[in-house]
Parts: sequence; structure tokens; C-alpha cells
Amino acid sequence: MKALYLGRFNPPHKGHIHAIEYILNQPDIDEIIILIGSGEKAYSLKNPFTGGERLEMVTAIVRKNFNIKQFYISAIPDINRNTIWPANVIDLVPSFEVIFTNNPLVQQLFVDLGNKEVREIPLVKREQYSGKEIRESMAKGENWESSIPEEILPLIKKCKGLERIQAVGKTDEIEEIEHNKV
Repeated sequence: MKALYLGRFNPPHKGHIHAIEYILNQPDIDEIIILIGSGEKAYSLKNPFTGGERLEMVTAIVRKNFNIKQFYISAIPDINRNTIWPANVIDLVPSFEVIFTNNPLVQQLFVDLGNKEVREIPLVKREQYSGKEIRESMAKGENWESSIPEEILPLIKKCKGLERIQAVGKTDEIEEIEHNKV
């Protein structure tokens, strides 16, 4: 059976590797589609990396840690219409029978669609393996490297990801402060 694993991978971290391992260890799963959400978003604190950069990072993880023959990797843009988003996903990726996600909204949208099984993934070290926490640590100049697979570090350096996050972190912080004043 083919599974869909959806995430923003901003940046990919060791928790994503654990999730992929978990999915592939399910006895009924023999292939996986890794779908990078919000593929069009970049250069913000929430989505600092481009869809292409994230695709390159996820590919590096898959090549180093898994049998590449079992995978499809793609990116998808947001359409900002929750009621039709699951059908859009189904239209843009290879066919699949089950979706793995811990996002409550994505779970509900696929349950409401009614033709795909939805499963959760056990979280591992969530306080350490959280994209939001990693991005915040990068923005503050704190330790973040231990949460990232080693094959991703040169890619983050290549695209000047740390510098980007620190720069947009300042901008986002200013915008958030100004927004809260309104």
C-alpha cells in the first residue's frame, strides 16, 4: 500500500527521519509519497526555505537513510481553501491509500473527504524535533545543529539559511510587535 506523508519540512529535522521510519515499518506500507506543503512560501520565519531548497534537503535525507526506490517526493503550493485542498492534493500526487499526519486540520479534511485512511505518527522528542523550535533557535543564535540530520547542514550553509532566518526573524518580530499594537 502507498502512503502519503505531508509536512512543511522547514527545515527537515531528525523527527522527520523517525516519522519516515515509522511509516515504512508499518506492515501494510511498501511505498511512501513525501509531500512538501506550502511549497511556494519562503523567506519568512515560519517558512524560511524555498520549496526547491526543502525538496533538495528531503531528497538528501532519503538518499542517505532509505531505499530511494520506495519514494516519491514532491512539493505543493497552498491554495488557501480548506474545503477543496484535499482534492487538490489527490489531484497533484501519485495515488495513495493512507495519509500520515499529526495536523488536526489535515486529519479532519481527509476524514471529511471520506476516501482515505488517516493515521497519526508517534512524535519523538517533540520539544527538540520541532521546526518552529529549530527556527527560533537559529534566529536567536542558539544550538540547533543537533536536531538536524548531518546531510542537511551543508545544504543550509549553501543557501545561507542561518543568515536568512536571522534576518527574517528580525523582520517578522518587528511585524508581530507592530501587529499587536493595532
